[in-house]
Amino acid sequence: MARRQKTRQKLTPFFSWAMRGIWQAITTIVAWVVSGVRVFITLIFEKFNQLGKYLVQRKLVLFVLLLFLAFVLLGLAAIIPKTHIFEGNLIVEELTFTYNGDKDKLFLDSMRSIRNFDIEGVINNELTFTGEFQSTSFPQLNQLNKPLKIRLPNRDSKLVIEPVKNQKGSDLDITELRILPGTKVSGFKYNLSQKQHQLAFGLEQSSTSQIQPNELKIYFGEKPIKVVLENYKISGFNQNNLDTQQPLEFILTPKNKELNLELKQKNNIYLSLDESNKNDPNLWFQEKIDTKNVYFQHLDRTGDINDDVTVSTIVEGKIRMVEQEREIKANQFLMGDEPNTPLNIERIRHLQIVPKKGLEVRISGRTKQIQIGLDKDFPVSRIQGSWLDGFLPRDAIVALFSFSAATITYLLGFLIENASKSGSNPKSS
Repeated sequence: MARRQKTRQKLTPFFSWAMRGIWQAITTIVAWVVSGVRVFITLIFEKFNQLGKYLVQRKLVLFVLLLFLAFVLLGLAAIIPKTHIFEGNLIVEELTFTYNGDKDKLFLDSMRSIRNFDIEGVINNELTFTGEFQSTSFPQLNQLNKPLKIRLPNRDSKLVIEPVKNQKGSDLDITELRILPGTKVSGFKYNLSQKQHQLAFGLEQSSTSQIQPNELKIYFGEKPIKVVLENYKISGFNQNNLDTQQPLEFILTPKNKELNLELKQKNNIYLSLDESNKNDPNLWFQEKIDTKNVYFQHLDRTGDINDDVTVSTIVEGKIRMVEQEREIKANQFLMGDEPNTPLNIERIRHLQIVPKKGLEVRISGRTKQIQIGLDKDFPVSRIQGSWLDGFLPRDAIVALFSFSAATITYLLGFLIENASKSGSNPKSS
């Protein structure tokens, strides 16, 4: 018993020491774990804090970048050209255009008291003259008691009709001229010379419109008229004594008062009226003519095609687009996007004669750019509409473009500075 008690007394301090050691070890381990967890949590919070700051900074940069792109697009919208409607009022000596409507159009109407009618080129239908004939160049006509049928089959054929010389007044009228879609009206010009209104133009029908002809109707009236024919063919009686290479002249007291001309090829027409004619010449032309390929110019031919010179026929005028107006001076060219491209004039709204100047032409159409200059290759004035024109006034667009340019400069500086700081941070860490 005594030995057991002694042994128990020796083991008690050992167990106490062991228990204290184990407890201390457990306490130390727990402290290490708690400290590690605390450091880990602190590190996570720090990383999340840094990540939050990084994201906030990147969000600002992203916002600035989006703002920069928005102002760049706004600035481009203020300068990138877009098609707009234009209108103009010109006085010209001559113009050429192609009728671009979808049905036949009344072009000339009720030209009264004509002193001279002259047409060159092929006339497709047979011309029939009825009445009393008087001719010195072909006396057989004096006894003719039937209609005289004439054909003008050649490009150099010619028909001239005018009142008898020294006759007071004229009953000769142009009832109407109708043109078909695709018809080219070339060299259309007006002159006031020798106390006469003189109107000249060419007609050339499109090859796609050969089924129907342009129609020109003439009214002879009651008084005798003089008729001259060149390069013609007569049908119906003996021509042995007739030289068709020489002009045929005769005086006709008409029985049939009207003559219809069918024009399917190229014809040149010349009309003259007395200056004192009471018939208002501004009622001759019909309004709202749909057009394409409109030119205010003519070609001065020198005999050598390489030396031919294109000359502007503009006398004066003004043109307007997107709240911008430009004055056009004499002999300046009016061009579209390209120097050799005509301005896209889609409608001649009005034609009017201006005494001693020429023809007043009111035009409208659509284009991206209008160019004006004495030399086609070096225009001195331009009008150009942007994407914002039509939505905002011109002054507002100019102010908006200036503000956008200033804002783009500032935002670009901010982005460059931020990029420099971001590039230097990795080196410092």
